[in-house]
Amino acid sequence: MSFMTIAKATSENVMSQDTWDEASRIIAEAETYLGEMPRIVVCGKTGAGKSSLINALLDREVNRVGHSEPTTQEEQEEAWTLGEKSLHILDVPGFGEADKHQDRLDFIFRQLSISHVGLLVVGAPDRAWEYERQFAQSVAEVDADFPLLVVGNRIDMFNPVREWQPQSLNLTEPSTQKEKAIVEWGQALRAACGVQEDRLLLTSAGESFHDSEGRFGLEALARAVVFTLPAAVQNAAARAFKVDVSKKDMAEKCIWAASVTAATIAMSPIPLADCIPLAALQLALIVHIADIYGKIMTKQTAWNLLSPVAASFAGRMALASLLDFFPGIGTIAGGLIGAGIAGPMTYAIGKTYLTFFASNNFTPSSEEVRELLKANYRKAREKRQEMEDEAAQHASTM
Repeated sequence: MSFMTIAKATSENVMSQDTWDEASRIIAEAETYLGEMPRIVVCGKTGAGKSSLINALLDREVNRVGHSEPTTQEEQEEAWTLGEKSLHILDVPGFGEADKHQDRLDFIFRQLSISHVGLLVVGAPDRAWEYERQFAQSVAEVDADFPLLVVGNRIDMFNPVREWQPQSLNLTEPSTQKEKAIVEWGQALRAACGVQEDRLLLTSAGESFHDSEGRFGLEALARAVVFTLPAAVQNAAARAFKVDVSKKDMAEKCIWAASVTAATIAMSPIPLADCIPLAALQLALIVHIADIYGKIMTKQTAWNLLSPVAASFAGRMALASLLDFFPGIGTIAGGLIGAGIAGPMTYAIGKTYLTFFASNNFTPSSEEVRELLKANYRKAREKRQEMEDEAAQHASTM
């Protein structure tokens, strides 16, 4: 079915009961196969209208919509009910901002790796599509079978802007200036993103959340998502396995690098010179591991996670409360943190939170952390010499 056929059907803004029943059945089967609610990620360039589109899809105002600045600054997940079943719909911060673009892309790709359908939202009448083109191409290169739907949003903004009557919009046989402009733009967008014709949807969320009469294409988008699910779940198990291995490997490398860096910092001959750098390093490590596992975590949240066990957050100042917790630390109280302490401690902290975050536990209790941290520190001590040797090599080149 072409996007124009879908658009024409949607202009009636009606989904039959049989279609809703079929949608519920497909979602239920997908949930049974996956062991969880199917997950849809909504992404796109900053300002594409993702938040207003999600509000319209959910038919409730869950996201703030602004006109002069980006509105989604961290991920937000909601239940999207279709028929009698629901999907997870995740709104992520937009890409395309110069100082945040790559970090945002890295985060979005990690979300896509554990999701089942992606929506790439493109705001009309914008034609600066290089970011979107690169994004769609990267998705295809990483996983050619991943179902990415391109959503051309805000089509009501084509001239003449005031002539917007979605109930009579005909994109199958366009005759008005506005209809022809929408069709031409949609075809060019599809070609730029390199997606099949049935993977492009054209929508309008309305001038405001309360403008339900100004909406267009939402039923078609819902149908496209649902009827894409059967193909999406077929590859989910294999993709999840590859993703889990990749994430663990990535996190392990970060933990080791941070541990060696901590040991290098601790070699500083200047009293107290290691306090702030170690605290900042361990804080950043926790934030980064959370990011790898799909959670945007603020430094304050990470601090709150670590503070109950005084996980060396204030460098040497926090060690006083750890003296009884880690055997051997008491011998250096009042002196410098040795590389043989800082490295293993950082390694234990990283391994502890990797275990929790990998199991989707981003709020472990203090008791859980203490127990696992103590066990991981004992294991980390076995790697002390290796860390010190590598730290010494780094220090000699500085």
